[in-house]
This record gives sequence, structure tokens and C-alpha cells, in this order.
Amino acid sequence: MHASQPPPEAPRSLAAKLDLLLRRLAARSGRVPSVRELAARTAREDGGKPAVTHTVINDLLNGTKSNPPCTTIQAVAQAFEAPSAYLLPGWNDLASLTVYEHEERAREALRLVADLDSGALDELLAAAREIRERHAPGTAPAPEVPDVPPLAPEPTRPGRRRGGRRSDAEMAARAADY
Repeated sequence: MHASQPPPEAPRSLAAKLDLLLRRLAARSGRVPSVRELAARTAREDGGKPAVTHTVINDLLNGTKSNPPCTTIQAVAQAFEAPSAYLLPGWNDLASLTVYEHEERAREALRLVADLDSGALDELLAAAREIRERHAPGTAPAPEVPDVPPLAPEPTRPGRRRGGRRSDAEMAARAADY
């Protein structure tokens, strides 16, 4: 490990990874998608039947389910716009997995270094750091997992009151509003 690199993070649970991905989606869109919206995003085609139910997504987010089948992992990754491998145990480097999934040249670079010895890899890393400094001076490399702000509390939504009956005074005040 190079002196300027932070130590690797502790393994994250599936629920913790999904929480991070949910916050990332919310930061991009400006609002938290509902579990029903996430389930709809698991459909293979636009408007098709979801591959995963909203109940399963909710259970995964809450940590009630933690070992889903591969087909569920793939569908949930699609819904959260993340690489499927990130949701597997031991794969915590979201930044690298995203680059790997979306950049053919990154995959080619990895194939080229696959059988190099330690000295050659150190040389390659030094060259990559030099290139990064030339093209983006003073910027730190992307962290393994991006820093995503916590979710803002959702505003209360008007709707039907849950539990209990309204008092006569509440009913009269409500009727007067209409």
C-alpha cells in the first residue's frame, strides 16, 4: 500500500451498502425514491413486471434479508445504479468497480497488468500518480466509497390519518375547512 493511500475500509453489510447507494440516488435526484419506485426500476424493460418486489427491497434495506440470490443482486444493483459486484461480500471499492463496469479501457489496463510482478506494479502506480498530477493537479484520488451526505428527513405528507378515530371537535374543524 502506498503511503498516500488511506487504509482499506472495514467490510460493509449489504444493508449498509444499499443505504449508501440510496443516499447517492437521493443526492442525484433531490429526493429519496420509494421502495416501490426502486422495485419498478428492477424491471427488465420499461413498464415491465419488476424482477424484485418492494417488500424484498425493503427487507434488504432494513437488513432483515442479507443473503439474496444472484438474480436479486443483479436486479437491485440495476435499481440503485451500481455495479452488481459492489453488493457482494468483500467488494467494497465502489469507485473502482464503477470504473471497471463502465470503461473498457480500464478492463484492458487490468488485463495488461494481470501477470506483472510487484516491482512492475509499483512502477505502473508511480506513472499513474504522475499522470494524475499532470492532468488534475492537487486533486486527491477518488475514495473507495464516495462521501455521500445523510438523508434529509422527509417532510410529512398529507393523507389519511392512521389509527384511532377523530374526535367530534376534529371532525367539525375538518368539515369547516371544506
